[in-house]
Amino acid sequence: MSVKEFINKDSNINLVFVSGGPGLSSMSFNGLMPLKEKYSLHFIDPMGTNSELKEIPTYKNLLVEVKESIKHLDNVVLCGHSFGGIQAVDIASDNLENIKGLIIIGSPMSTNAFSVLGQKFEKGITEKQNLISDKLENEPTNEIYKEWFYEYRKFYFNPEKAEDLISIIMNDSVCVKSYSEAIIESSQKQDKLEKLKSINIPKLFITGSLDQVMPPDSAQHESKLGGLKLEIIKGAGHFVHYECPEETIEVINNFLTNEGNK
Repeated sequence: MSVKEFINKDSNINLVFVSGGPGLSSMSFNGLMPLKEKYSLHFIDPMGTNSELKEIPTYKNLLVEVKESIKHLDNVVLCGHSFGGIQAVDIASDNLENIKGLIIIGSPMSTNAFSVLGQKFEKGITEKQNLISDKLENEPTNEIYKEWFYEYRKFYFNPEKAEDLISIIMNDSVCVKSYSEAIIESSQKQDKLEKLKSINIPKLFITGSLDQVMPPDSAQHESKLGGLKLEIIKGAGHFVHYECPEETIEVINNFLTNEGNK
């Protein structure tokens, strides 16, 4: 694991970004850098992405490294995308004293959400997509992981812009082993989301209007389960923070300001 930090001495908020995948770096959050004018920013690159893979990247081990990276920080607002959002909910549900807010972006956690995701994922699947999925399962390498994302680019991004947007993954330092080891357990965390509802911290759910992993109806369901405020950004797919950084920054700023976290 490695962490890129941008400290704002005029802010008491530590905004911590947890990336998705599993097995993607924090690269997709780069467009949110202007937030450093208001908050201290911490971008976590999970083990195996921009650092050496020294242990098996199980869900538990990936979760532990996030916990270790924030245990010395006060006034933490966790901001996780997809798999990273699942981890953020997992941590926040423990009601830790230093966690003062939570923002999750397009993270499916309930049985309902994964059912909807499965239906959408299988709809219109091509033979080429089937072949790359089999290849990823049987011969997982970092390059095949990227090829898999490329074949599903219109599923993960606004289809009209997917050819350009997919570069964020093609240029990333991915870790396919994290995907292989952690993906199954990450789909079994509905209890953490339900527990989150009783945690008295500001909570925000962001999704894109075109997100097929977490479409607006599913996001509404997840938000109710976890007691989160919901914001939907028009024209964005699953990587809403990357596709629409200015809109995402505005939503985050409004959320933190309205909740009194200045």
